[in-house]
Amino acid sequence: MNRTAIRAHLAETPERFFRGEAEDTDFYAFLGLFALYNAAETCVALEFTRPARVLIGEVSLLSLSKKKALALFEADPALEHDGAGYTCYQQGIGAYYEASQRAGSVIAFSPDCYSS
Repeated sequence: MNRTAIRAHLAETPERFFRGEAEDTDFYAFLGLFALYNAAETCVALEFTRPARVLIGEVSLLSLSKKKALALFEADPALEHDGAGYTCYQQGIGAYYEASQRAGSVIAFSPDCYSS
């Protein structure tokens, strides 16, 4: 979807900003939602933080420990992880972890989101 369509579906007016030089982002604070756009204003990723609920089946990704998340996505041969989080390219999901061992944010991304 493009920025106009997403904004039309959400009741909240977003704060627009750029992360770094290239990540054009709308932030919906009440929803805990970041919408990331490419240069054509097409959404390439949605990033969620509290108070959002992010579920795969009945599993809440924002509540899942990093250890359990890595076990959930271990079938992805391209799974990347480090001290800060993980990226599962096969599922188009990643997370950043805070010191509390709970995910601070979870991202769902399109296949071309991280391509050069």
